[in-house]
Amino acid sequence: MLASPVHAAPLQAHDDGHLAAARHAFSAPERVPLSAEERATLAGHAEAPLRHEGHKLTRWTLGSGPRVVLVHGWNSRGAHLLAFARPLVEAGFSVTLFDLPAHGDSTGHAASVVHAGRALRAVVADIGAEVHGVIGHSMGSAAALLAFAHGWQVRRSVHLAGPSSLTPMVKGLAAAHGLGPADAAAFAGWVERFIGTRITYVDLERLQHGLRHPGLIIHDPADRTVPFAASEALHAAWAGSRFEPVHDLGHRRLLADADVIARSIAFIAEGRAS
Repeated sequence: MLASPVHAAPLQAHDDGHLAAARHAFSAPERVPLSAEERATLAGHAEAPLRHEGHKLTRWTLGSGPRVVLVHGWNSRGAHLLAFARPLVEAGFSVTLFDLPAHGDSTGHAASVVHAGRALRAVVADIGAEVHGVIGHSMGSAAALLAFAHGWQVRRSVHLAGPSSLTPMVKGLAAAHGLGPADAAAFAGWVERFIGTRITYVDLERLQHGLRHPGLIIHDPADRTVPFAASEALHAAWAGSRFEPVHDLGHRRLLADADVIARSIAFIAEGRAS
């Protein structure tokens, strides 16, 4: 079980610069504003903000029919998945997208994949009806894995270039910021205080029991943000998954790729027909 998070002590001025930078990279996302086109598309579809853990989550719902929830990644926002929303609505689904804590128009200043997983569960609980499927990109995919491990069930899910375990993410951040063994250990300890649980409890080995439905995994081997190996491991641990590598799309371009979008919508729709 994942415990509720505790707030880690704020960074002190005397903290080592590299260690402080690693902490900031792990916990402080950048806010991305809505584009004029995104604002126009979402106009008239906003729901009342959802109060969650002292913050407000901004959300929108489009269309009618079986519900599909879209979950964005780090340094992103719900509107970045609008390319999936339009064809889903045309296929007869309703679509809910929202801004994760400290992202987009939602409030908050700090977040993590664990915060994202809890926010997703809160949004789903507030919907109050069965959710047919979920499409998650990057951290949004990992947030869905956490929600599944807590008992959330859907008919289908799509995972786009998502990490599947927290341990390699934490180690990768430590290495990227040049942390030596002592500072890397201090960083890992800080992460556990920040998320309120052991890092290993957010690894695939602890989460895979929630993978009980068919899933589609899409990832580019050349992704420089989330290693392709994360999706390979997820597929190996998930008997009901389908793994479809793509090429020349990197980490974010797949969100606008017509073929990726079509495959994702077709997979979600298969679940409605079965």
